[in-house]
This record gives sequence, C-alpha cells and structure tokens, in this order.
Amino acid sequence: MKNFKNLILSTSLIIASIISITFSDSSIYANSTTKESIFIVDPMVEDLLYKEFIFSTISTFKELRENSGYKFFSLSSPNGSIEITSDQNDPELYINVLKSWMKSIHDNQDEDTRSISAALSAAINEFKVSRASEGSSINLIVYDELLISPDEEKIIQSIIDSISINNWEINIIHKYGTSKIIMDKYQNWAKWGKGNIYPIVVPDTMELLTDKILEDNAERKLKKEYKGIIEKNSLFQKEIFVSPGSSELEIVVYTPNSDGNISIVAPNQPGNEQTKPTNLTVTSFSKIWRFKDPVPGRWLFKITDYNSGLLSIYHRNKVDYDILLIDKGPFPTKNSIQLVTNLAKGTNRLISKDAYVELIFDGKISYEMNDNGSKGDAVAQDGYYSMILPDVDTPGEYDISIKYSWPNFGTSIVDSTKITFEIFPEIIIDVINASELPLNKNISIAIIEILLEGEKYYIDKNDVKWSYSANQDSLDVLLKSIDPIQDGRSNKFEVVLSTSEYGKASMVFRLDSIYKNKNFVMYSDTIVIKTIDKPIEESKIDIVKEINTVDKIQDQIDGQSQFMIIIFATLSIIVLIILIIAIYLLVNYSTKVDIRGYIYDDKNNLILDIKSIKRSLPNRILRRNKIKGSELNDDLFYGLEFTYMKEYLILTNYSDHSVRINNQPLTENVEIFSKAWIGIQGKILLYSEEIL
Repeated sequence: MKNFKNLILSTSLIIASIISITFSDSSIYANSTTKESIFIVDPMVEDLLYKEFIFSTISTFKELRENSGYKFFSLSSPNGSIEITSDQNDPELYINVLKSWMKSIHDNQDEDTRSISAALSAAINEFKVSRASEGSSINLIVYDELLISPDEEKIIQSIIDSISINNWEINIIHKYGTSKIIMDKYQNWAKWGKGNIYPIVVPDTMELLTDKILEDNAERKLKKEYKGIIEKNSLFQKEIFVSPGSSELEIVVYTPNSDGNISIVAPNQPGNEQTKPTNLTVTSFSKIWRFKDPVPGRWLFKITDYNSGLLSIYHRNKVDYDILLIDKGPFPTKNSIQLVTNLAKGTNRLISKDAYVELIFDGKISYEMNDNGSKGDAVAQDGYYSMILPDVDTPGEYDISIKYSWPNFGTSIVDSTKITFEIFPEIIIDVINASELPLNKNISIAIIEILLEGEKYYIDKNDVKWSYSANQDSLDVLLKSIDPIQDGRSNKFEVVLSTSEYGKASMVFRLDSIYKNKNFVMYSDTIVIKTIDKPIEESKIDIVKEINTVDKIQDQIDGQSQFMIIIFATLSIIVLIILIIAIYLLVNYSTKVDIRGYIYDDKNNLILDIKSIKRSLPNRILRRNKIKGSELNDDLFYGLEFTYMKEYLILTNYSDHSVRINNQPLTENVEIFSKAWIGIQGKILLYSEEIL
C-alpha cells in the first residue's frame, strides 16, 4: 500500500512538472542583468556532513559577497522555498532560518516524495519569473542515490534543455562514493547544462565553489597564499602583503575542522600582539577575518596546535582606488604623446612614494611611468604618473595595461583600457628660398600647407606658431594667408622673413590647434636659413720703403761672415713660423669646447656617456669639439657627427639612415639642446647635457 502511495505521489509530481514546463515555456520573459543562484537541497538527509557543508558554503558566499541573495528549494517539497535576501548579512540569523526551514520539511514529510524533476522545474519557473540573466546557476546538492524512472529521466533531460537554451547552468554536488550508474547521469546533466560536477569533499569543494562564484561576481578574486599539509602541533607562519590604499582586508582559511590556535599580526604591531578583526565569521569548514582600513605592509598569519593537516589560506585587499588614465584620445598619429595616470577614489588621489608604475602598450612594449617631475611628468610627487609615448604611425584602437606595484609590500594591482589614434591635420612646409638671403629685405622663404588625409584643411592663421635657434636675435617672421575663405581661414600660408644681421638659423613651424575638441600640436620639418656671407674687410698694410744702407765698405766683408748672417736669418724665420703656428693651434684649441653629454634609451637607461669614449690623440687635439659616430663603437651612430658648441650641439647626418630630432626628420644638420629626442632606425634615444 505504501509503495502504491509513493507511486501516485511520484506520478503526480511528474505530471505537475510537465504542465509547469509547458505553461512556463509558452510565456516570453525579457532577460535582466541579475545573475541568480538557486540551491536545491534535501532536508530528508540525516548526515551531519551534508548539512554542515550547506551551511558553511552559504555563510562563506554571503560573507565574501556582501549583499548577495540565494534561494533554496527542497527535493521533497518543490512548491515550498526560502530565500536569504541580499540585506541579510548576519550569518547566525539567516543560517538559523535555513535550519528551521529544513527541519520543518523533514518533520512534516510523511512520505518520500523527493523528485529531482519537480525541484528543477520549480527552480526554472523561479528563474523565468525573476527574469534571471545568462550565467544564473541551479546548484543541485544531492546525497542519497535517488531512484529515477525512465519517464522522469526524460523530463529531467527536457528541463536541462531549457536550462541550456537560456544560457543558464546546472551544477551537481553529490555524495563522495556515488555509484557509477548515477555518476554517469550526473556527468551527462552537468555537461549538457553547461555546468560542473563536484563531490562533497571538505574543504576542497567549498574552495572550488567559492572561487567560481567570486570569479563572476566579486570586485577582486581571492588570492591563494598557501595550500598544503601542516605538520601536527607545529608552528606555521605565512606573510600576507597588503597594498597601500586598501580599505579592507579579508583573510579566508579553509580547514576540515576547527583545530588550531590562529593569530594575525599587523605590521609594526607593538609586542607582536594579535590584531583584532573588525568582523570574524566562523563556520565548520572556514574562517573569515575582516579588517577595516588595514595598515599596508607585511601581515603575519600564525597557527599552532593544528591537528588536521590540510590548510588553505586566501586573502583579498579591497582597494577602493581606481586606476584612471587621464586622457584616452583620440590622439594624432605620427606624433609623440603624453600619457598620465593616477589612483583615484572620488575626488581623492593616492600619493605613494613606494609605487612602481608600468604601462604596457599594445601588449608588447613596457614603459615606466614616473612622478618625479621629469621625463614627461609635470609636478613631482603629486600622484600623477606620466610618460612620453613615441610615435604611433597607424590609426586605430590600442590596448593599454597599467600596473601599480609596491615591491616593498609585495603587492600590485592592474587595470586595462584602450586608447585611440586617428589621423589629425598635419603641417607641410615647402622651402622656396633658404640661402643667400640679403639683409633688411622681406624675402618669401617657404609655403606652409595644412592637410587632413591629403585634403585641404582650413585653420586660423594664429594657429601656426614658430621657433628658431640662431646666433642672432633680429629675425622678423611674417605669415600671409593664401586664398583664404570667407571667414578668414586658410590652408596655405606664405612665410616672409627679414633680418638685419648676417648668419644662419634653424626654424621649425608648428600647428597648435583644436581637432575633435582636443588640443594638439604637429611640427613641420626643420629648415635652415642662411644670409649672404659677410664681406671680408681688407686690412690696411703700411708699405715701408726699404732703405739700402749697404755701403761699399760691406764689399770688403769676407764671404764667411755673410754666410753666417744668412744662416742666422733663415733660422730666425723658421722659429718665428713655428711660434706663429703654435700660437694659432693653442688659440684654436682653447676656443673649442669639450665633447659632453649622455644618451639614454626610451626607458631612461643610460647607454652611453659620450665624454668617457676613448679617442685617439690626434682626434683629441685636432677634433676636440667633434666626434664621429664611428668612434662611439655602436653601429646605430655610424654616419653621424656631433659638433659641440658652447650652448648647443650640431648633429650632422652623412648616412642613408632616417634620423628624427624631436619627431622631425633630420635632412642635413640641426642644432639641438639638452633633453632632445633622437630617433634612429626605429629606436628612440634621449640626449641630455646632464646625467638623469
């Protein structure tokens, strides 16, 4: 009779499941962004491990994911459920409610009406009503090997089809040692339902489930510090590193039981005393410590009198500061740009002298960012880290990763974003006349053209600026618009120059404008202008008539005395010539300057101290202020010549290689000063007069 009643109950549940699925599938629900978790449990199980596993798992989930909610269905009473809501954060209260609910079902259940299909159907209906998003999970925690009829198995398969179609997932957590026949069914369900299968093994299964739920939902995953076997009754210690800017520290321990005396000590704690947590959660298989505003540095985890052997330690720094890239573009191609980052929380900015900040561009090249007021950084120790990114030739979107590391604390945080490069207006200069310029006359020396992707681009004349280096201060530059449009803008300009002094100058024009609501600067090629040569003033020579004072008496001087006079005169002339040459060489040597300067790579590593180069004696004397690239013992500099003046350096290129100075091509020679960027064969170098 009892078996007959069970058959009727099971059949009724299966029919109810079919009807429920049919009606629920006939309705269309819009997906929400809420990812939900449902647990199907079996209150009829008497095993203590099964119950403590459920209670410990849920307490751990709730503590590590604040404001998270979970709903529970029963295998034996699918129409009844209980929910732990997101605002319930006291484990003692919500676990007691869960225990009471499971006990009530256990005590009031006269017959064995457990049905996996009915429970799964109720869970799916809940997902549809709540419009659960993709990735929501049903976690079926079974212990006994329930009998599943062929008809019910078909229904279960249909339910799992619905789970798969909606991109939900089903996870099976089962008793360790389940028979192969049942395990095969579980494996099939989990595979088709895009989920996983786990045995109830503590604390390993709790670790796996916690890691999975935190991977999808937590701000930052737990970091595993240790997992292994602890010798019985030994002292075990583990350092845990806490980042600056941490608002919260969580330390999580998984153990098979509650053995051991644990203490946690903050850095520089007086007397090495245990630090009291803000909150402590203890379950049968886990312990969770939470500390508010932890001191950054090395924390110490200690455990004694531990008997169970296995121990797993995790921790998480909750850093409320976000890594921000101040500007993400669009930036102009073929132009060096400044990138600036900081750690910010609202209006607060984290300033940390111990941070090492690294920027990885396009997943390939690593650059160091600095906050010391140099190499692209404006103000030292203001929390803004900067660097100069060399030219990017191809427009598009590029990946950027920024990593803050604290080597002294052994911690780091990383964030990724994207920056974009586009083709911006460029300035093209066509030189008309740059040499043999007369004085005090307005001479047209060049035509400037503004183009955007090869097409005319109109700008205001005031957007074009210029600068020059010269041995004179009398250059007068005038810009004239050519064929302006109605509002006065033009894309072509004539450069008119006048000077009243002899000499030469290096000139660079720049486009300083706004494009796509963004200020940008583009430079023209460098041009060298030269006036006519200064006339040579002929020196006045006083002609002194030679007075022949030779007297006839000299004819009587014998031949030997005359010969001695000639020899003496000749030697005097030779000595005088040598003296004049020596004075000339001495003056010429003293007026020249020594070679100097340092060359760094794009990561500011010193690669060359020019003054320390070993040179031959003739070069040191005759070429005191000049050094050829071949003397630097690096193929990169072959064909270059460095000529040192008192306040600047003239760089000349005799090679076929492309050389750029401050992002501008070097045609013949150019005057450069300290902190100039030199691009040679794809490499970016920095020339500096002083050591960095």
